[in-house]
Amino acid sequence: MNRREAIKNISISFGSITLSTGVLSMIQSCQTDNIDWSPDYFKKNQINFIDRIFELIIPETDTPGAISLNLSRFVDAYISRNVPKENQNELNAGINEFIDVILKNESKRSINEIDSVSLEKHLSNHLDSESYIDSDGKNYSQLCGLFREMSVRAYKLSEYVMTNKLGYVPIPGYYDGNVDV
Repeated sequence: MNRREAIKNISISFGSITLSTGVLSMIQSCQTDNIDWSPDYFKKNQINFIDRIFELIIPETDTPGAISLNLSRFVDAYISRNVPKENQNELNAGINEFIDVILKNESKRSINEIDSVSLEKHLSNHLDSESYIDSDGKNYSQLCGLFREMSVRAYKLSEYVMTNKLGYVPIPGYYDGNVDV
């Protein structure tokens, strides 16, 4: 056997052993399901509610909507890492109160039982109306405004929007300061 062929065969076999574990882990990481994800801040029923609210604010049209872009995951991670605990507790209490008011007004036991039309009615009643008072005597316009703000901010920061709509380039191209206007 020739020395070059022996070295070549050894390097190929070593490379294939090393490459196979890397390729296997990469393939497995690409095939993760949404089932594996668990929220850091929100509870499961709140994530379902947030997804539905965000989808009402940013629906799927010719561009992906809030559920397709997983905006609730971004908001969940952002709140759990960047918002102080006392504000997290206040937000959590506000979301639970709003869910309870909607369930009471619709005479339902679960947020999954409420159709999108009823959910949109509650959202639009509170969204831009400071004077609307719900059945429990509270106004949830700040909370609904926060939902809108979080969904729009998460949408603008999503990879799809940054690369396809806003023209984000991670490495800027050529700059020529001497261009005729």
